[in-house]
Amino acid sequence: MLVNAVQRYMVLGLIFIGISLTAYLVLERVEGYHITTTEYYGLRNAGGLIYILSLILGFGHYLVAFYVVIISPISWLLRKYVCFPMVRTFIYMIGFGWGGLWVFDLMYNPYFVNGYHLNRMTSIWIFAIAGLVYAIVENKIWRRGQMQNEQKAT
Repeated sequence: MLVNAVQRYMVLGLIFIGISLTAYLVLERVEGYHITTTEYYGLRNAGGLIYILSLILGFGHYLVAFYVVIISPISWLLRKYVCFPMVRTFIYMIGFGWGGLWVFDLMYNPYFVNGYHLNRMTSIWIFAIAGLVYAIVENKIWRRGQMQNEQKAT
């Protein structure tokens, strides 16, 4: 199926984009629904399809660049130097959780955070879970590749 590392990283890039956009939608569903004013156009006010399209068109190219420049080299370094999958998973969870803080600050300005009592920890947990999912999927893809390489060798 996936012959070499480049193909694996391309598939992981698509998976990263899907997981990140899903985390954005979950964050908007959990925290954005607290905002009940027409000043904020989120998932509730703008409609689901329009909001999803705006996420893809607004953040998609940033996610691709972020994956190519930051995530794939980190993933390569972790795969090369960190032997234990649990440690890699923990590092991904911390990194994605920290990214969740950044996304929260981008999505909601302080006026909405203070006025509607939005919680930043929700974003950290949602994106940490996204990091866990990414780490599990990455591990499955690399193990499947190793099994295919072993079958070719025999």
